[in-house]
Amino acid sequence: MTFGAWNVRTLLDRDENACPERKTAIVARELSRYNIDVAALSKTHLPDERELVEYGGGYTFFSKELASPEPRRSGVGFAVKNYLAAQLQEYPVHISDHITTLRLYMGRENYLNVISVYAPTLDKSDEIKDKFNEELTRCIDRIYPREQILLLGDFNA
Repeated sequence: MTFGAWNVRTLLDRDENACPERKTAIVARELSRYNIDVAALSKTHLPDERELVEYGGGYTFFSKELASPEPRRSGVGFAVKNYLAAQLQEYPVHISDHITTLRLYMGRENYLNVISVYAPTLDKSDEIKDKFNEELTRCIDRIYPREQILLLGDFNA
């Protein structure tokens, strides 16, 4: 399997965009070009929790960001090839608008936990950064010791 991480900057389509294609269609085409099976996406900017299938592009998008009246500045998720998405035994678990996990069955009772993150930027308060670090630590601690972990995303280091 081939994995990737991409800060997409937005998957939000707006009427005033000059681009005639949906953002998810563009991302799916590029992921397909590089033959990526699972991509951790950061800075999706999509409201709420959603699953979107790009049939022509061959990917299913899973994303989450907290709904709020303020402009969306984060959001994380996954783009998974459609044939793999159809085989998922578990849907992604959205921890927060900065952390999402995907548990993939790899055969023979072997699991891979893929974690998509978008860390707070340097201009955020220490409180926000500490909260992110605590959430990520709790997320990793909940994974069974015998299972594998793949941590992907934008750490804004």
